[in-house]
Amino acid sequence: MNTFVYRSSFPIPKELLFQFHENPIGFQTLVGGQKGIKVIKAPNSIQIGEEVILEMKVLPFWKTVWVAKHISYSKNNYFQDLQEKGPFNKFQHLHLFLDGQNGGTSSILSDEIQIQFFLWPISKYFLFPILYFMFKRRHRLTAKHFGVKETLIFCRYS
Repeated sequence: MNTFVYRSSFPIPKELLFQFHENPIGFQTLVGGQKGIKVIKAPNSIQIGEEVILEMKVLPFWKTVWVAKHISYSKNNYFQDLQEKGPFNKFQHLHLFLDGQNGGTSSILSDEIQIQFFLWPISKYFLFPILYFMFKRRHRLTAKHFGVKETLIFCRYS
């Protein structure tokens, strides 16, 4: 099993960054309106037990339903969701919020996904660009919400 990691720094406190994700506007900004994704059920919060149901267009001729449930939560530190049904053999996503180098005035958002897909490890090579561009977009939209610029720290499998 591999973990895909996409990590960026933001010139805002981690509490604000976490609050954005905790607020329904965060989900709407990052997932709602995204091409190829239809929200069947949005979460009410990021608390443990909350469920998300999406219909996703995987290929032009193939749609799938993705069901994920939030499985862990620590205010201002992290929350985690786990795919219960969907295209992956395993997809467990940790959203980690860390203090940046400037203490309370900057933060780091680390998206860490334990992932397993058919024909692994071959599939990791075609999944990497998909994940890279997805999280680049998500971090850019997060920064745009605050009127700041994010800085990519690293993106790789670990």
